[in-house]
Amino acid sequence: MNPGKCHYSLALEICQQRNFVEETVFLLSRMGNCRRALQMIMEELGDVDKAIEFAKEQDDAELWEDLISYSIDKPPFITGLLNNIGTHVDPILLIHRIKEGMEIPNLRDSLVKILQDYNLQILLREGCKKILVSDSLSLLKKMHRTQMRGVRVDEENICESCHAPILPSDTAKLFSVVVFNCRHMFHKECLPSPGTIPGIQFCNICSAKRRGPGSGILEMKK
Repeated sequence: MNPGKCHYSLALEICQQRNFVEETVFLLSRMGNCRRALQMIMEELGDVDKAIEFAKEQDDAELWEDLISYSIDKPPFITGLLNNIGTHVDPILLIHRIKEGMEIPNLRDSLVKILQDYNLQILLREGCKKILVSDSLSLLKKMHRTQMRGVRVDEENICESCHAPILPSDTAKLFSVVVFNCRHMFHKECLPSPGTIPGIQFCNICSAKRRGPGSGILEMKK
């Protein structure tokens, strides 16, 4: 048996015997019995704010359902829920279950707050969307500028396949060099033939690791 669990069980038994409700709620939640803890908050403490805060901390859909079911015939609880659950649970789920003719304190103010919270969420989402689009466009332009840059090829560069100088010593000899945007260079004849392996569209070295946006092909001929 887990010693920690044994200690919790003993502490829970003592708190229940002495009717320490808040302490019992704490221990129940630590032991994983959150539904029973919420039930005690609602039935024995009758504290809607504490019940809502507990449900927020646990972030459990079943707890919210229990809280709504318990509150549905208690107008003060309904008011508390309407004022606080907008960002955690769809308020429509609660509103549809309110009995016709029930008088709910400050209902108009609660509904106005729900609409204000909803509008705020919409504004935040639109703001985030604009930022994402702007950042994506900026990064795309940066990548495009990077890929449009020239690549210097001289006698110090080597073929990544045969490791011979990329430029032949005989300058009169015809040759083809393939240069990728990742700056890896190959003699064209050192690359796989298009008929055997899907061509030379991507750098073999980068493809073996992870194909990225900088591995596309540039070709230079002489």
